[in-house]
Amino acid sequence: MTSFIVSAVVLVLIAIVFIVPTLRRKNYAFSDDYDDLNIDIAKDRLKELKVQLESGEISELVYQQMHDELESTLALDLANHPKKESISIKEKNSISPIVFAAFIPLMAAVVYYQLGDFETATGTRIEATQIPAAENRQQMSLEDAVIKLEQRLAEQPENPEGWFMLAKTYMAMKYFHKAVTAYEKVISQVGEEPEVLLRYADALAMTEGGNLNGTAKPVVDKIIRLLPDNPAVLWMAGTAENQQGNHAKALTYWYRLRPMLTEEADSLAQLDVLIKGSESQLNSTEMAELKRAAPVIKTSKVEDAVTAEIVVTVELDPAFKDQVLATDTLFIFAKAMQGPPMPLAAVKQTVGALPITVSLNDAMAMMPQMKLSNFDQVKISAVISKSGQPGTQPGDLFAEVSPVNVKNQEKIKLVINQVK
Repeated sequence: MTSFIVSAVVLVLIAIVFIVPTLRRKNYAFSDDYDDLNIDIAKDRLKELKVQLESGEISELVYQQMHDELESTLALDLANHPKKESISIKEKNSISPIVFAAFIPLMAAVVYYQLGDFETATGTRIEATQIPAAENRQQMSLEDAVIKLEQRLAEQPENPEGWFMLAKTYMAMKYFHKAVTAYEKVISQVGEEPEVLLRYADALAMTEGGNLNGTAKPVVDKIIRLLPDNPAVLWMAGTAENQQGNHAKALTYWYRLRPMLTEEADSLAQLDVLIKGSESQLNSTEMAELKRAAPVIKTSKVEDAVTAEIVVTVELDPAFKDQVLATDTLFIFAKAMQGPPMPLAAVKQTVGALPITVSLNDAMAMMPQMKLSNFDQVKISAVISKSGQPGTQPGDLFAEVSPVNVKNQEKIKLVINQVK
């Protein structure tokens, strides 16, 4: 409060220093100066009249009339400007600065006290800043996120992970034609990876109302040859055959699929509905033959199932230490030999943690059907990413080994000594 009052007083004094000298400046007697000026003008005009009279420009009569008018006008002006008026002005100017200096600050204080916020100005009350609750804060919409990803891919088109993510997002938003284009970008960059082809076939089918026997059919046939034991592939292949009316062929796929879903109740229930629908289209002879060929359905958990785990030790070749920073991102991946671009298991660390030993296992799977135990062999890689992104970019350091047998629970050692 004290600082506010001191500041106000200082500002008032500064204002007085500028204003009061101006108000106290000496005022001249305007009436006296005005009288003298009128007399001088009258004299000059009288001289001109005499010159005009002597030169014959005007007559004596005209000269006399103008002379009389000039004297009358001058007399009236002198009568209307008494000298005492200038004295009163001087007297008033000596008093008014004092009045203004006292009256204006006083009135300002009164008005501010009535209309202003003295507590806020002096700092005795602090207004709380209202921060919106989390649910009221503006968040990036899915559409905005897609636009940003599209812009990023326009600048860096060689990014299969980015295109893969964009394609999945398009599918979620039901932009099926855009998803097809994005999956084609992925395929052109990573090749015909089965997982990508699987999603590509799904996108193609959705552009035709879910029909797997149109443009999607050749892709489905290719996938079943590449991944004959993949649950998602078996489901899709059976659906494609069922849509064509090949119910027996559809059942061969679904019978192989059913044992894989014994621990997924919802999926198993949906599959049973499809199986019953196709079985109803076949006669008893066809059904008996299919039943004999069908695999045995396991109704209990397999206690002796092998838990997939690969222990990986990663080191950096001393010759490359000057090319990295301790804060650079380190990725350790396990990927399918012919599978999707996304890892089956992954660990993210920094270069400062090297040397490091990690365990890659099923608990790290991004999707239930895409875990280590679903594959016999994988490739293990370690990448030091300058960009901090999982996709390997030119200039990144890496090491890779393949094939690695998943069932043997191998221990792998990687020495990072290659540059992409």
